[in-house]
Amino acid sequence: MKLVRLATMLSASIVGLLLFAQPASANAVAANSGFYDHQVIQYQATAEVTSSPHAAQLISHGNIVFHIVDASGNIPTVQLARLHAALPNDPTAGNVLNFIPTEVGYSGGAWNLQIFHWNPGVTPVELSKDDDIFAAVAAGQGTLEVTSTLVRCPVIDFAALR
Repeated sequence: MKLVRLATMLSASIVGLLLFAQPASANAVAANSGFYDHQVIQYQATAEVTSSPHAAQLISHGNIVFHIVDASGNIPTVQLARLHAALPNDPTAGNVLNFIPTEVGYSGGAWNLQIFHWNPGVTPVELSKDDDIFAAVAAGQGTLEVTSTLVRCPVIDFAALR
């Protein structure tokens, strides 16, 4: 008897949850534009904070999403220009992904947010590939800040990038 009552209560609870559930589109994440290997891409992004930068690096397995800022902490206009021209209706922060699905080395799902800061006195240029960013750091043009933030950013329609 108790088992039947428990099953009835469980069924009623599930039905109640389904009645109040929002459609999937109500919580949809907007498409963003950014770069991968000098190419414009679209992706969805949701962020979560881990306990430390080290934890974020471990969880992301080498996947990085780079955010580019000038010496004042703003996104340089040059970083956004090509993205606004290509996809004027997409929001963008000018971010750069170092891996996408199907690429050798891609390890799935989460990217560690790392922020490239242009040094004062350096004129920013578009950085649209991870190699560009590492070269700018090596040349002393800026610094890289590893954060504790993980970004889940599924890439949308990347077939042309393979």
